[in-house]
Amino acid sequence: MKKFSAAFLIAVILLQPNFSQQPTDSIYQYISPVPGSALNQPETNIIIRYETAYDLNSIGDDQILEVKGSKSGFHSGKIKTVENDKTILFKPDFHFTEGETVTVKLIRPIITVDGNLLPELNFNFRITEKNLNKSRFKDLKKYLPEYIYSELRSDIERHNNFSSVIAINDSLPEDFPPISVNVNENPAPGMIFFSPFIYPGFHATYLIIADNYGTPVFYRKMNSTNFDFKKQPTGVLSYYEGGLFYVMDNSYNIIDSLHMQNGYSTDLHELVIHDNGHALMMCYDAQLVAMDTVVTGGDPNATVIGLVIQELDENKNVVFQWRSWDHFQITDATYDIDLTASVIDYVHGNAIEVDHDGNLLISSRHLDEITKISRQTGNIIWRLGGEHCKNNQFTFINDPIGFSHQHDIRRISNGNITLFDNGNLHDPLFSRGVEYQLDEINKYAQLISDYRNNLITMSWAMGSSRRLENHNTFLGWGTGVDPAISESKIDGSLVLSFSLPDSMPNYRAFKFPWKTNLFTVNPESVYFGYVPLGDSLEKQLEIINNSNQLIQINDSYNRLSPYRLKTVLPISIPPLGSEIITIKFKPESEGDYFDDLHLRWNKENERIAQVIPLIGSTDPNFTFVDDGESEVRDYYLSQNYPNPFNPKTNIRFRIANFGFVSLKVYDLLGREVATLVNEEKPASSYEVEFTATGLSSGIYFYRLSTGSYTKSRKMLLLK
Repeated sequence: MKKFSAAFLIAVILLQPNFSQQPTDSIYQYISPVPGSALNQPETNIIIRYETAYDLNSIGDDQILEVKGSKSGFHSGKIKTVENDKTILFKPDFHFTEGETVTVKLIRPIITVDGNLLPELNFNFRITEKNLNKSRFKDLKKYLPEYIYSELRSDIERHNNFSSVIAINDSLPEDFPPISVNVNENPAPGMIFFSPFIYPGFHATYLIIADNYGTPVFYRKMNSTNFDFKKQPTGVLSYYEGGLFYVMDNSYNIIDSLHMQNGYSTDLHELVIHDNGHALMMCYDAQLVAMDTVVTGGDPNATVIGLVIQELDENKNVVFQWRSWDHFQITDATYDIDLTASVIDYVHGNAIEVDHDGNLLISSRHLDEITKISRQTGNIIWRLGGEHCKNNQFTFINDPIGFSHQHDIRRISNGNITLFDNGNLHDPLFSRGVEYQLDEINKYAQLISDYRNNLITMSWAMGSSRRLENHNTFLGWGTGVDPAISESKIDGSLVLSFSLPDSMPNYRAFKFPWKTNLFTVNPESVYFGYVPLGDSLEKQLEIINNSNQLIQINDSYNRLSPYRLKTVLPISIPPLGSEIITIKFKPESEGDYFDDLHLRWNKENERIAQVIPLIGSTDPNFTFVDDGESEVRDYYLSQNYPNPFNPKTNIRFRIANFGFVSLKVYDLLGREVATLVNEEKPASSYEVEFTATGLSSGIYFYRLSTGSYTKSRKMLLLK
């Protein structure tokens, strides 16, 4: 490590901040940098938020702040008001100087929209003595120990005696990750997003979107390792590569890039894009700290890595900044973090979640802690952690050990939280996905669900846990374990399992409803209905090019041989044009046939596919679900049509005698979602319309009940 002069080291010691929280002026809602704080970046901006909006006429174009550095002197800068004019941003015209104190004063009266005079404002903060963030960390193994396989890995129990199925018989690049499907038992609909990388070496890898059979509907070979490939709440896609987060539209065009401001490099762990266009990111902030003044035996010239969270508005202005230096102690780290080392990663943030009340939840792996932060003030609201967390405020119910070295904190729709518990400090070692119900007033955390996998003991690092719309739990298992990806029902039973080679960790895995709009099809699904055995039926499908480029459909794929694409490929579709293709269905045996046709544009390092459900049957009644009761003469419940549908479909039924009739719709968990008929009716044939407004894509059941007849069938909602 580079040597520094004795005078410099003395200055570092004398200027050590109080790492505990230093509250801002209570009159103002939020100020950044925190008044009295140290270790701030020379490039920092200044943020001032009052509880009431500012009167813009009183701000005008003149300088309203006096900003003076003890070394750099007075700073001019640009003033902006953002967030409905409640927040003032000051961006200096030139950077502050390392080691100086900056004083900020409000130098002329400012009026709020309700006519009140803004209170006096005068505070200061210190700039870091040595800016270690001028260049990005290039040695990931040194600064991100999460990605090093520790000696613990040799103790992880491995079970490779399961029977796996290679996901696809497909023409893929030679270096494409081999995906094996171990379990596929009616998992939730949707596409699986992941981006495994090769360890060691961090070689180039692929962004991948695959269906439940492991068949890629999109891949793109990347120039370097990438992380956190996912669909954002706004509908765009994002991933991290080479120090930036890139944003893609649903035609896979890169439309934006995002990175931290104020002189900080961008960390790979998390990007959250709000519906309002705001973006949340984090960075690891390296600072020189005289650790011999903090712990016995500490390094007097240690590099300590803190955490910084930023929120950028739609114009990429920093409107909120939160730093661990202002709120956490270095000694908050768990016992396995060596505070006498030359490099100390004491926080290791890995997730940001916008809570239902607008505040933030963050996951700090090396604190074993989930922290709730006020988005308005930046102050800590509460701290939740397992048995090795030093600042846990909660009592755990049904789970005395809590979680350890966790990832991927999320607030789910029922108000509970989920996370991936890596369990590095559990005894014995094990990993799991967990759900807790929190009483945030009385500080109780009750374990609701615990998803483990019998094939593995522990995933040492990385990992994710997400709750799907049908209440299944979708887990990415992180560091090179079997399975790499799994999905479980609410009762814990496994419905989906993917494996990857041991040498290919996968940071996170997700499942989202997803279709590209580069090219679309009409209709969105092909319903053949009843086709007698030995007969065949052909249907036409229009492929529509929604782009200004020529696209080529040069490959197709489907699993079942009774379905065949008759049109010879490749076909070229001009910009904003369309072409018609023909699909043939010829059943080979009695039964129902559900398949997916993948229409692909394969290029050298990329695939873009559109997936079209195919539905046909040899049964004239096309019964999906038979509850075991025989048909009663003159009673009948038809298959809904169209099926799949969005959002309307029709259901026909016939009853033989006057009586009470019930026709209801249920989700996969047996919960009633709609009542279509619930009254006495005379013998006759009927048709009712079902509109699935507000329901998510997936499988639903409808049941007809009379005094002497009950019948259920299944239908598929595709949005």
